[in-house]
Amino acid sequence: MTQEEILQNLKSADINSSVTFLYSNYFEQVVRSIASTGGNRQDGADIFQEAVIVLIDKVKTGAFKQQSGVGTFLLAIAKNLWLHEMRTRGRRVKREKMFMQDVPTGQEPESRVANPAGRYSITQLLQSTGEVCMKILTGFYYQDKSMRELLEEFNYENEQVLRNRKSKCMKKIKDLLSADKNLLENLKNLSMYE
Repeated sequence: MTQEEILQNLKSADINSSVTFLYSNYFEQVVRSIASTGGNRQDGADIFQEAVIVLIDKVKTGAFKQQSGVGTFLLAIAKNLWLHEMRTRGRRVKREKMFMQDVPTGQEPESRVANPAGRYSITQLLQSTGEVCMKILTGFYYQDKSMRELLEEFNYENEQVLRNRKSKCMKKIKDLLSADKNLLENLKNLSMYE
C-alpha cells in the first residue's frame, strides 16, 4: 500500500485497510521501542493505539503535511506519547513516595487526615469545585487512576481534553484557597499522620 493510498483511506469513512496496514508494518517496531525504554508489551500496544488515533486525526484535519512518511510520522507520535507517559508516571511515583513517606502500611489515603475538621475542609474544598472536578481529582490523586482510566470513565474526546479539564479543576482549587485564607491556613496546619 502506498503512502497516498494510506492517506486517502484515512481521510475516508473506511479506514480499516490503512489501519490494518499500519498495525502489520509498525506495531512491533513501536512495541520494541517502548520495551527498550522501560515499558512493556501492554504499554506498547496502548501507545500504538493512541498514536494511530492521533495520526488519523492529523490526516483528517490536514495537520499531516507529508514532510515525512506516514510510518515515520506514526513512530514519532508514538515516541512523543511514550515520553509524555513516562514523565507523567515519574511525577506520579515521586508524588506517591512523598505522600506515603512514614505512613503506616495498610492505611488508606482517605483516612490519613486524622482530624475530622480537616477531612471536612478537604471534602468541602473538593465539593466546591463541582461534581465532575471532584471525581476527576479524587480519582487521579486519591484512587491513583491513570488518565487513560479517567478518560474511559468520563468519556472525554481524548486524553489532552481531560488533562485540560483537570488543570482547570486545580485552578478552581487554587482560586478557592486564595479567596478563603482561613481554609488555606486550616489545611496548612493539618497533621496528615496524627
